[in-house]
Amino acid sequence: MANRLTEKQKVTLWQQRRSASYQASCRLEGFAPNETSINSDDAAARLASLRRQYGL
Repeated sequence: MANRLTEKQKVTLWQQRRSASYQASCRLEGFAPNETSINSDDAAARLASLRRQYGL
């Protein structure tokens, strides 16, 4: 029996597929997208930092 994916795994898989699709689309159009090297944990930490800084 196959194991089911957790919600976090589903989100990660969706993000990876979305990124790959976007990059393939850009290549077809002749654009060279910038690679991002930030993961979701780093992004969440950065957002929390900005919210504290701006009092949101």
